[in-house]
Amino acid sequence: MSIEHIRIEFRCAEGALRRILGVIEARAFEVRSMQMGSDGDRAVITLALAPRDETRRVTTLLRQVERLQDVETTIRLTNAPPVMEVARAIHA
Repeated sequence: MSIEHIRIEFRCAEGALRRILGVIEARAFEVRSMQMGSDGDRAVITLALAPRDETRRVTTLLRQVERLQDVETTIRLTNAPPVMEVARAIHA
């Protein structure tokens, strides 16, 4: 399974992040890594995603995310550094 790296820039509005992650999940991608920064008005999120099956295309996902109300820009990152995944979460 290949890992795709994307960047999404959006306005900080109530529910914006939830809507973005909801579309990603509904379109059968799993979040493997996420980093986010915000200045209060705008936010940038960088994600490493894995499709649940090989028929899923990140380009299609990006077009769907761009249609969301508060999303300003989506970018597919190429030559992104590898993302370390957690093999197993340990619960105390």
